[in-house]
Amino acid sequence: MTSHLMPALLTLALLATSALTAEPPGSPILPPATVVPPEVHEISPEQVTRQLVDHPDTVIIDVRTEDERHTRGYILNSLHHDYFHGQQTLDALAKLDKSKPCIVHCAIGGRAQLIAIEMHKLGFKNLLLLKGGFNAWTASGQAIAR
Repeated sequence: MTSHLMPALLTLALLATSALTAEPPGSPILPPATVVPPEVHEISPEQVTRQLVDHPDTVIIDVRTEDERHTRGYILNSLHHDYFHGQQTLDALAKLDKSKPCIVHCAIGGRAQLIAIEMHKLGFKNLLLLKGGFNAWTASGQAIAR
């Protein structure tokens, strides 16, 4: 085989291999997996009442948008810190008592996970994620405020 033909064959082989492993056209582009620190635990909607009885200083933090709270309702006495307000939200959260238990939620859980990661970095010691978010809260028949 000639020496100038070998690089062309290698290039062709690499292109064929990458075409086999590449995502098919139109495939959804998925974000990287979120890795929540092991110190952050999930709590089901049904467990929240027990948490509030056992730890009345628990803070519930809603990171949904104002529009979501207005149209869907909210958990009574929850603090509102919109995830999409970025640094403003992180600055407000940093002022909270980091020793108090906090239940963080959004609509289904993704934004709450990201906020919980940031809160953990800020030094919060007792973080809980509402499993399934506000959608699970309402689906389980829990009370909401309007």
